[in-house]
Amino acid sequence: MKKNAKKNDTSNKDIISEIKEEFKRHTNVLMEQMKHEVKTVAEGHSILVKKLDKVESEIGELKNDMAIIKPIVAANSKDLKEIKSELHSMNMALMETSHETKDHEKRITKIEEKVFV
Repeated sequence: MKKNAKKNDTSNKDIISEIKEEFKRHTNVLMEQMKHEVKTVAEGHSILVKKLDKVESEIGELKNDMAIIKPIVAANSKDLKEIKSELHSMNMALMETSHETKDHEKRITKIEEKVFV
């Protein structure tokens, strides 16, 4: 029976050793998968950082452009208000001239009637 106990002990050690090796292989496979996934995430992160840097740069350019454009728009707005005011004045003068012209036409017609009768 001692031989059986030794044989069982040896086979138990072999089984334990085999389980340890299988566990080690499985752990290595998992580590390789994780390493690959971490690398993929890191590459994606790098791409996102580059895109964010580009967006930040473009936002900075837009802010600079807006700083230039705002005073120009304000000046143009002021000019447009002045033009609108002047057009209103010209429109009033044109209407006044039109009324005067109609009055002159009536007077000329009356004079022609008297002269040519």
